[in-house]
Amino acid sequence: MNRCKKIAISVCVFLTAINVAACGQEKGDEVVNTDESPTRQQESSVQTVESTDLEIKQNETANADESSENQQESGMQIDESTNLETEENKTIGAEESNTQTGENIGTEMTAEELLDLFVNGSISAISSEDSTSAFYITDLDMDSGEWDSYSIGERVDLDNDGENELIICGPYGGIYLDARDNKVYEFAVGEGDGLVLSYVVYNGSTWIMHSNRMHTGYEAYHMEKFEGADNLVAEMNFYEELVDEDNVEGKEKYTLNGTEISYDEYFELCSKIFATEVTTTK
Repeated sequence: MNRCKKIAISVCVFLTAINVAACGQEKGDEVVNTDESPTRQQESSVQTVESTDLEIKQNETANADESSENQQESGMQIDESTNLETEENKTIGAEESNTQTGENIGTEMTAEELLDLFVNGSISAISSEDSTSAFYITDLDMDSGEWDSYSIGERVDLDNDGENELIICGPYGGIYLDARDNKVYEFAVGEGDGLVLSYVVYNGSTWIMHSNRMHTGYEAYHMEKFEGADNLVAEMNFYEELVDEDNVEGKEKYTLNGTEISYDEYFELCSKIFATEVTTTK
């Protein structure tokens, strides 16, 4: 009987030990699992932080790119705005300058003042051939040294009205400008080898002369006397030409205003005229 109890007690003890061991193992597993969970949480947190940092950096890069683009666009807009403002200011300045010039011309100005305005490029000169056409001094090739360039010449009373005209020296005698009625006009102009412009003083008055010396054995001169640039009061034509134009060694004839004169008369006339001729080609 005692032996049976002992056996029963031993069995119970054994079973209890097995249960205890099993419980201990489960707790150990729980402990291991508990230890692993913080590690995984840390790893997850690290990944989350890294992901967040990467996203933040990407956002910062995107924002920086967008900001740079915006700054470039803003800079371009500022440049365009500045350029536009500059052009507008230039336009306004030119309009104001023209308005001021117009206001000045609105008052009565002297011939010298008007010619000064032309030389300064402030006003234009009206063409002698077409009253609707005008040109500025900047339209001329000034002082380049080429044969067809122009330069500012002297001021002379070319039309005998007591006021000076302006000579623009240049090809074929250049251009003579007159100022009247608060405007500048082209008074005379050289028009080629057959119409070379100059001026002379003859019988106490200034005359405008056009010369043609293009051909051997032929010379032709046309002179005009003005009393005011719009008032032609006298003209004179004199020629030297061959009787037979095909014979350059042949006899010559001389004419004054359509009337044939002698060589001596022609020579005396030419001596007086050419002694005072002023060429204005340069």
